[in-house]
Amino acid sequence: MAGKEEPKESLPTGHPQAGYVGPDLSKEPGTATAVPPEEEEWAKARDEAQQAEAEAVAEAEDKVAKEERKQAEQGAAASEAAETAPTTKSTKSN
Repeated sequence: MAGKEEPKESLPTGHPQAGYVGPDLSKEPGTATAVPPEEEEWAKARDEAQQAEAEAVAEAEDKVAKEERKQAEQGAAASEAAETAPTTKSTKSN
């Protein structure tokens, strides 16, 4: 599956490192998504800024989510190794 990008992971609402993306204002209410010609440049800049913000949040959350999963897997592996480690008991009595 070369060339296919892995889906980004996100963080749950309330997570300390969860990002916030402002609302998508690219749809102008009451104008059927048409923007008056004098506002086109401003609307395009606004939409690009919102898209850049959404992409930055998605990248940051993906990085945090993957790092947390990696740490959890390492912790689980260490815990499992500790549970299966052989133990020695002393048979010596006083």
